[in-house]
Amino acid sequence: MKITSIAITKTEGNKRQIADVSIVIDYCLLIGNIRLIDNGKKRFVEFSKTIRRHTGNESSDVIPLTPKARSYIEQEVIKEYDRLERSENII
Repeated sequence: MKITSIAITKTEGNKRQIADVSIVIDYCLLIGNIRLIDNGKKRFVEFSKTIRRHTGNESSDVIPLTPKARSYIEQEVIKEYDRLERSENII
């Protein structure tokens, strides 16, 4: 698995969420609605969740199944956010 594209949009007016992110894996799988969160101690990614109308239960739409996969996605997103922030190219 390799992230081949990352799109980051800086968010305004939210204390914790600093960006909306979408990634493409291996040029063939788009994962959107990823949130980059800064809780004051560290930055991390949070994947989208859906509330099911018929039950009212919340469930994750995308779940990295291994700590290695989650860590890889998180590191790449944070690295790209930092790179764009340094060059002030975050839209």
